[in-house]
Amino acid sequence: MRIEHVKSYSGSDAKRIRLSLKLTQIMFAEFLGVSKKTVEAWEAGRNNPNGSVCRLLSMLENDPQLPERYLVEMG
Repeated sequence: MRIEHVKSYSGSDAKRIRLSLKLTQIMFAEFLGVSKKTVEAWEAGRNNPNGSVCRLLSMLENDPQLPERYLVEMG
C-alpha cells in the first residue's frame, strides 16, 4: 500500500471546498473539528489549513459525498 503525500491547501482552497459542499463556516468547522474562527482566519488569508485537516480537505475534495456516507448530520 502506498500513502500519498498530503497536499497543501490555502484558505481560498478551503473556502472553495466548503462552498462546493454548501456548508456554512460553522458546519464546516464542526465537520473538520476546528473552530469557526479558524475557518474565518483561513478564508481571510490570515492562516492556512495544516496537519490532518489537509488530509480531510483532500478527502472532501475527492469525494464530496464523504460526510453523507459516514452519516455525519450537516445542519
